[in-house]
Amino acid sequence: MELSCMENVTNTTDCIAGRDRGIFDNTRVINNLLNDEVFCIPRCDYFRTVQNDIQPFMRKVVTTWMLEVCEEQLCEDQILPLAINVMDRFLCVCVIRKQQLQLLGATCLLIASKLRSTNLLPVELLCAYTDYSVTYEHIVSWELLVLSKLQWNASAVTGFDYIDHVIERCSWSNESSLLRRHAHTLVSICYTEPSLIQTPPSVIAAACISSAVRGLKLSSTEVALHDICRALNVSPRTVEFLVGLIDKAVSKVAPPTPERTETNAVRGYESPRYGQPETPTEVENVYF
Repeated sequence: MELSCMENVTNTTDCIAGRDRGIFDNTRVINNLLNDEVFCIPRCDYFRTVQNDIQPFMRKVVTTWMLEVCEEQLCEDQILPLAINVMDRFLCVCVIRKQQLQLLGATCLLIASKLRSTNLLPVELLCAYTDYSVTYEHIVSWELLVLSKLQWNASAVTGFDYIDHVIERCSWSNESSLLRRHAHTLVSICYTEPSLIQTPPSVIAAACISSAVRGLKLSSTEVALHDICRALNVSPRTVEFLVGLIDKAVSKVAPPTPERTETNAVRGYESPRYGQPETPTEVENVYF
């Protein structure tokens, strides 16, 4: 058997494997994702049934902070959705205080980076991003707590997992090279929204791709909606409703003009300055 590597290694910072026909030309993979996603959706609205001290706006602040950490550390796009999913599933089964929510967010980032990243986020760095309000020992002990409460089932299907499966199957995706980037950014925004906690990942992915198609003003907008809904087996009406929510969420974080404000990302272990969460860099590139 002759083995070959299809990865493009000319740029070590952006190494992307070639298209795998065994994955994208076979519906079995995407069908397995659709079958498995039901086990990854948080089972309840924990704000009403489980948590006494956690409010939706608190989750929004912490998840926005988690998004900023991922953006500044150039983490892979799949880390944030998984980290937030782990956090939501944990909050469905364990009561915590509001002072512990950022600690939980940092712990979930650590777990997600171990599962889906080639370079995990160091515990010391996560402590620095909390302005040292949590310690190394806190995160390490909470990592065991979170995993035990989830019965060590930390993996999950997220909205990110569907993006390439839809884009690679549709000819209209070649109309813009920015489609994948915009869809990934919108998935991240959706996972920071408290109202979408129990929304199936396939519906989130469908709405994000549809919103990205419209935002980029592709010529195949109507065809794209039909293809997306058919590929992910979701209702067009549901997708249209969620697209409206996504557009509102983007309008809250996107700048009023397409002028981009450059910020220097934190690279070392020094403590970053955190007051009111700032607009993530990638979000500023999405114009609607």
